[in-house]
Amino acid sequence: MLNPIFVHIALLLQLLLLALLQDGLSWWSSLVLLCILLFKYATVRAEKTVRMMTVNMLAVLLCLLLLSQLWQQDMQDSMLQLLFFSAALRLFSITSDLRHAKKLVWVQYFLISTGFMLNQSLWFAGAVFLLFFCNLYLHYLLFAPVQRRQFQWSEFRLLLWVMPLCIALFVLFPRLPPLWQTDRQHQAQTGLADELSLGGLERLVQNDSLAFRVEFEKEKPPQQELYWRAKVFERFNGQDWLPALLPASQPLSPQQAGYQYKLVVEPHFQRSLFSLGQVNQFQGQVRPIAAGLIESYQQINRRFSYGLRSDGEAVAQQNNEEAIRNLILRHSNPQASALAVQLKQQHSTASAYAKALYQYFQNNQFSYSLRPPVLNKQAQIDQFLFEHRIGFCGHYASAASYLFRAAGIPARVVGGYQGGSWQGAGDYLQVLQKDAHAWVEYLDQGRWWRFDATAIVAPLRLTQGLSDALSLSERQFLDQFFQQGMLGDWLQQLEWLDYYWSVWVLSFDQTEQRFIWRHLKSLPWVWIGAALLAFLLLALVVYLLLQHKAENQNQALRLLMLKRLKPYGEKVGHQTMEAYLQNLMLSHPHQSKALHQLLLAYQSFEFAEQQEQLQQCRKLLRQLSKNKLGSA
Repeated sequence: MLNPIFVHIALLLQLLLLALLQDGLSWWSSLVLLCILLFKYATVRAEKTVRMMTVNMLAVLLCLLLLSQLWQQDMQDSMLQLLFFSAALRLFSITSDLRHAKKLVWVQYFLISTGFMLNQSLWFAGAVFLLFFCNLYLHYLLFAPVQRRQFQWSEFRLLLWVMPLCIALFVLFPRLPPLWQTDRQHQAQTGLADELSLGGLERLVQNDSLAFRVEFEKEKPPQQELYWRAKVFERFNGQDWLPALLPASQPLSPQQAGYQYKLVVEPHFQRSLFSLGQVNQFQGQVRPIAAGLIESYQQINRRFSYGLRSDGEAVAQQNNEEAIRNLILRHSNPQASALAVQLKQQHSTASAYAKALYQYFQNNQFSYSLRPPVLNKQAQIDQFLFEHRIGFCGHYASAASYLFRAAGIPARVVGGYQGGSWQGAGDYLQVLQKDAHAWVEYLDQGRWWRFDATAIVAPLRLTQGLSDALSLSERQFLDQFFQQGMLGDWLQQLEWLDYYWSVWVLSFDQTEQRFIWRHLKSLPWVWIGAALLAFLLLALVVYLLLQHKAENQNQALRLLMLKRLKPYGEKVGHQTMEAYLQNLMLSHPHQSKALHQLLLAYQSFEFAEQQEQLQQCRKLLRQLSKNKLGSA
């Protein structure tokens, strides 16, 4: 017979799952699922049943609706919705027969586990594990007696024994890469876009979400050198900067790296990754590509970790085609082109020209703003340089790269992040979406050197962050996007727990396993085996001594009971102690209460071996002995 609270708990579980899995559900599927769960709750309250013909017709309609929506969403979300529909409709088939309830429990196990495809944060994982144990309780109700609704200590003890085995399997079982992966093309991207326009980063910096976290092994770079390269834009169409059409492979340089660090990247549904300067070595499922960049083999739709070694220097030139490609320019801004020619005549080398550009931005009253004026002319760079002179990092990067190319110096725009905030007393660096930044790299003597006009116009942006580089009104405008409430602030203070969850659990891969196996092989297993055998023998001796002591205590208690209760009557040889006490209760009704308490205390000690029950037995025996002597 099915426990009557089973359906109520299953309804509550699916309602919580509906809230937890919102990122993978469309608005219409969430609405349909909510209606199904409310309708099921109403039928339970009214103690009515729904015909299976109706349920099957509804299932067919939902499948047809899912098929019609396939072109609007990716396969992963469609399969998640189909699995949720099957679990919700399975509630209507639950009767006194346990077969349908068992099927529902197994479907819900799969449904709960799909949550990790949407989010892997510590808080989300905690919610998933909580729902898992709720479903485990449903599993327990299928086999437990109807009158029992709580776990017994023996069940909890079994779970405690299983936990070390689960941890051992997690550490030692081979870590395999995903067998399949779907691109979530309709997911809202939080990372950098594939093109950069003047003012193209303002909307991104209004996002206070996490981009990635970095942990350095030894030396840490200074704050103003934390330029995290992610994308390189080499084609300019007059308004927007676009990546190169045919990127070449990037060979790694063999020289010794200055910085060794590990990154944990949040899902941004792209392949681009983040690095400092010239990358010399990498670790993980990543590969080098053109312009000294690093990318993942697959789209990053879950938390992803990798390790790098960088020297922090300028990126080396790949080939002559790279230089030629970054000289192509459509001269659509005549005033900027004339300025570039004038400065190049006065400063012949690329480094001298770069210093002259720094002086130009410093001496002409340029300002840094999150809300610059709209550029509505065809020659947008001319309008920015000679009219408004107010802009964000995208304005300065686009204008500077144009000025370099107009002077005959190869240059390109780089998109990424700058800075970050140190967390956990400097243990790791946390980089947010609002740290997005754009700058320029120009070619000189075989290397691409960084040029960032923001360092001149708003130096606080590099050393203290974005907020300190803005005016008070713009800072208030930016802060309105970052209000999180008390719960959000409290969770933000515990971000370090989520970081170490990512490092120690989510990022545990084949590399860490190989390190553990190498470490295990180097251990002196002969001595460890001998110590383990000695420990087991000692544990066995202690166990036997305790058993002998317990048997002695039981024997001593029985002898004491026979001695103290002898005045009430002799025990027959074949009688059990319980039967003996029950006979005494019948023959001495005036002492039945004390004898009954003695019986309960004796049984508790006999089966649970509790010392307080032993003391209770001795106390009752003394009381019964005194009462008999007093009556005599």
